[in-house]
Amino acid sequence: MRLASFLLFCLVISGCSKEEKPPANTLPEDKMAAILADIHVAESRVNRLQLRSLDSSLMIFGQLKADIWKKHKVDTLTYSKSYSYYMSHPQIMTRIYEKVNKKIEIREKNNDIKL
Repeated sequence: MRLASFLLFCLVISGCSKEEKPPANTLPEDKMAAILADIHVAESRVNRLQLRSLDSSLMIFGQLKADIWKKHKVDTLTYSKSYSYYMSHPQIMTRIYEKVNKKIEIREKNNDIKL
């Protein structure tokens, strides 16, 4: 009985300490951070336009996102699956957003953000 309890305890501890590998075709963290930084800058651009029509805002944002997909050579399905995976792993998503913040800060310092 003690042996079974000990083995179960070891299994639980070892399972908690390993970080799960992302599924195949998941975008790497750095690429995900670059895409998210571009998406947030695009959202900011659309918000600053202060368009009265939601349809116009969505249309412009849709075009900006299409440009982002082309720039990063990624399709929406790969992005969506990667985003879902990272959202279900908060520790990884926190790391990604730390990178996003750094990327945006660097772009702001270099005046490389078109708002």
